[in-house]
Amino acid sequence: MKVYLATAGEYSDFRVQAVFANRPDAEAHELADDVMEYEVHEGPIEVRTWHELRWHSWQEDREVCPGVEVGNPVEYTRRHPFDHNPKRVTHEWNRFGKAHPGDWLVLVVEGWDLAAVGKVFSEQRTQYEATRPQEGQA
Repeated sequence: MKVYLATAGEYSDFRVQAVFANRPDAEAHELADDVMEYEVHEGPIEVRTWHELRWHSWQEDREVCPGVEVGNPVEYTRRHPFDHNPKRVTHEWNRFGKAHPGDWLVLVVEGWDLAAVGKVFSEQRTQYEATRPQEGQA
């Protein structure tokens, strides 16, 4: 079963105005700016650690120095509802903003298993470096 939250505001002003059993009623709510869809669960939800590796292609590799600078790559973890797909790993390449050169890319690899995330990260980075023009080349 799904429910639909009629919401308003952003950030610290964000609030749920009402909860509805169907989307049209939530969308018609006079005080709502947006509608969010959620699945209603019959019991507890398993939570696991979700891993993310983020690498900035234009920066040199470096270890994390607490309190001084961020590493490259940097690893993030967070607790997240488990989707029952322990082998799930996703990756994407993002541009680091419109004002930067075309080769300023950020690789983001995420998944439940840190070793699998590391493997995909390594494969993606190797492919990138093999096709990236070296300095002085056109």
